[in-house]
Amino acid sequence: MTGSVGITSDTVLFVGGDTSGGRAFYALAMDHGRGSDGPGQRISFVSAGDVPVPPQGCWVPCFGTDDHVAAGRRALDLGARPAGTVPVDGRDQPVYSAPDGALFGLTDVPGSRPHSQRLGDVAFVDLYTPLAEEAATYYAQTLSCHLIDEPAPSPGNYRLLVSADRPVAGVVDMLDVLPSAVPPHWIPFLRVLDLEAEVARLSDLGARVRVPATDSAMGPFAVLVDPFGVAFGLQTPVSDELLRTYATIRR
Repeated sequence: MTGSVGITSDTVLFVGGDTSGGRAFYALAMDHGRGSDGPGQRISFVSAGDVPVPPQGCWVPCFGTDDHVAAGRRALDLGARPAGTVPVDGRDQPVYSAPDGALFGLTDVPGSRPHSQRLGDVAFVDLYTPLAEEAATYYAQTLSCHLIDEPAPSPGNYRLLVSADRPVAGVVDMLDVLPSAVPPHWIPFLRVLDLEAEVARLSDLGARVRVPATDSAMGPFAVLVDPFGVAFGLQTPVSDELLRTYATIRR
């Protein structure tokens, strides 16, 4: 397949919920309050507009492609539904509901930019869904990217979406870890250096631990729930290297 796709530095949306409270919590969680000359905070907090989201809000990744109009047509042709629009940087950002019900957006890639590895940035996103195989195939076709089943041995079922040797997103079989009643949802993983220390710090800020610091084939990680009820993850730079390695060598 051809095409260019990736999570760009400003395209993970927190849609709906307590926008001001969420912004305050994640400013502390991402430790961006001290200022930086880096590429900037990688979460945008937006109102839900006409997009149906849970009361607590949810994460909506926007995938940058080299032709978001064509990708949008593919998204709909393959079974997505228009879910409405949200306001992003003075424009209306279309949001799609995938066949499994998870929300996502599509944008144009804003030119070449270095891949940020700054601590506190969103390092990666995973989709948790009970329809993992179908969802992974859907996104691979919609985004014109490569799908790797089980890039490394793990207790659960994990699939990796890759474009041009760059990891794009993961797809997790939710039924391995969560009850079937939980709706499909995306989880962004913030990059941290000391995983256990950050879990403790964020717990002090009001987060609850869903998955404590855990080693895995994709590197150490943890999953927490913010004070408003929305899940997010933490991972270390080790995962950056492992994901790039799996994206490059597993064909």
